[in-house]
Amino acid sequence: MPKAPTHAPSARDIKDSYARGMAAMQAGKPGEALQIFGAIHDANPRIPEVEFQIARLFTATDRIDRALSHAAAAAALAPAQPAVWAAFAEAVALDGGTEPRREFLRLLNASPLPPPQKAALADRFGAGAKGTVPAGGQPVKQALARMTSLFNGGKAKEAEAEAARLLAQHPDCAMAHSIRGSALAALGRAEEARKSWRAAVARAPDLLQALAGLGLQAVTDGKPAAALRWLDRALALAPDSVEVQRARGNALTALRDYPAAHAAFAEVARLTRRKAALPLMMLAQAASHLGRDDEAEATYREALALEPGNAAIRGAFAVFLQGLGRFPESEEQLLAAIAAAPGMGEPYRLYYASHKAQAGEPMLAEMERHFADPATGDTDRRSFGFAIAKALEDVKDHARVFDFLDPANALMRKAHPYDIAERERQVEQLMAAMEGMDWTRRVEGTTDAAPIFVTGMPRSGTTLVEQIIASHSRVTGAGELADNTISAMRLLPGAGGRLRPATAIPDEDFARLGQDYAAMMRERFPETPQITDKSIQTYLTLGLMKLAMPNARFIVVRRDPRDTLLSIYKNVFPEGTHLYGYDQVDLARHYTTFTRMVEFWRKRVPGWFYEVQYEALVEEPEAQSRALIAACGLEWEDACLNFHQNTRKVETLSVFQVRQPISKGSVKAWERYGDRLKPMLDQLRRDGHIGE
Repeated sequence: MPKAPTHAPSARDIKDSYARGMAAMQAGKPGEALQIFGAIHDANPRIPEVEFQIARLFTATDRIDRALSHAAAAAALAPAQPAVWAAFAEAVALDGGTEPRREFLRLLNASPLPPPQKAALADRFGAGAKGTVPAGGQPVKQALARMTSLFNGGKAKEAEAEAARLLAQHPDCAMAHSIRGSALAALGRAEEARKSWRAAVARAPDLLQALAGLGLQAVTDGKPAAALRWLDRALALAPDSVEVQRARGNALTALRDYPAAHAAFAEVARLTRRKAALPLMMLAQAASHLGRDDEAEATYREALALEPGNAAIRGAFAVFLQGLGRFPESEEQLLAAIAAAPGMGEPYRLYYASHKAQAGEPMLAEMERHFADPATGDTDRRSFGFAIAKALEDVKDHARVFDFLDPANALMRKAHPYDIAERERQVEQLMAAMEGMDWTRRVEGTTDAAPIFVTGMPRSGTTLVEQIIASHSRVTGAGELADNTISAMRLLPGAGGRLRPATAIPDEDFARLGQDYAAMMRERFPETPQITDKSIQTYLTLGLMKLAMPNARFIVVRRDPRDTLLSIYKNVFPEGTHLYGYDQVDLARHYTTFTRMVEFWRKRVPGWFYEVQYEALVEEPEAQSRALIAACGLEWEDACLNFHQNTRKVETLSVFQVRQPISKGSVKAWERYGDRLKPMLDQLRRDGHIGE
């Protein structure tokens, strides 16, 4: 990967690097381009073209806060260039903040641009900024009315064509861009929809429809932080919008900000006078995340009283009951959901997650009919595929499992594209940023909190390990919080799209990281001496978290990668998470990033974490559990061996397994499938994880 040169680069070096960066942009590789331009910026931060391209890249990849400073720098270095000011205006419009808008207008006013160009750029932030009074007079208004009528009448294709015709004549009509975005989204053309909505907001920063469209699409795309930025702006314009508040609640849930999510869904319930069932279901889910299980159950039942035949609500209620270990009640809800909507795949998938299929079960043939039916949509077909694969595995019909599992995963990948190379670049950058750090450093003012972090690959046994520890009388299992990794990563962003060295992080930032985490834990779990946090990706920032919380313990769980990755491939994760999991080669490459990161820490701070091998744990449960509890700094309690009797709520894919005693049944499960796992196995061999 390109790195900043150790000597001052020549003009020729910079020119060549710039050309490589432009080539990467044109090849659709924004991460690579950003790294190249970032290296040039490190060597010489006063090149306007480089600032301009970095600003464009950050804008295009929805990191507007990072784009603004580079756009402003480009404008300061090349104040007479209209393209630079246009990029600056676009970033300011997409950001939506009052202060960036004010600063842009101040700088624009002082620039040497001709007055007409200044006026055109400033107008988008002026009185007509909402895009409700488009340029072009009555013919444009009539065209907008026609396309709105077409779209509202369910004729998205015709509305999109009408919008495209209008934009060919009036490319700056924000409302036309917005309507076209909505039509494209309805047609399933999400990427084009995003571009249209962004074009609308770039021309009219306060256009409600476009802001809401971008927010709703970002929720669907699994980008909750980006979604929240758009939705908060939309909410400021329409505080009583049920649709916007509901989408905000979903985004906040994905960000694990459960108190704010609960508040958003409570507002939706208020706006709908508690007469709409789906908002009540979402409110129940939020209450469950906050541990308010009695409220959650009552709200689920309130929703079902309004719509007893709603399969989605029964499915959500069933998942809630599974988490509490109430499996018979959960199955009852799922069977009712299947009866209410026999063509919906998700209730079947949830049912078989905790139900062991028996040979000859009529439901298996029923699912296969739905899977093969051309009328079944992609979303339902993939759910049926995962459900059938699980049922076939239960009845030991292993030869047919991948006939359904491969298509189901392919449909997930189609719905959620993923670039594993971007993950590899991120891990490479993270290791580079933390190279040279003095890990013996003593940070002043740290918290004395002593959380126990359990980390590793998904499906590697992390839930089992957490359940063993959480069965101790001093410990409460907090589940997957993710706050620690997110907060630690916020310490690292630097200039030019690169991460700043960890050596540059001041003591007060480390101390605040730990103190904020401890305060959150005290608020959520005020009566427990210690908690476990099973945030899967803690291994990425393990060293940073240890400096912030010196008393913290870290448990890294390892398992045969063939079993781990097969288990991931067989399962569906919450929307927008673990998207590498739906392709066999990507799974193996992701595993390599995990092992590289763990090895990074092992070489530098080997005493900072304890490793648990899953196979050893299931082979010798008592000996390994005793060693685990000792590694957590706890006295042994027999309850830790009876973890399956722990009644705490579990909210992971292992919800059924952790209610059972330890079993060796899943060890070497990969051997059943031979060549069907060839792409994954070949990649694991290439990366040196397994032999021939």
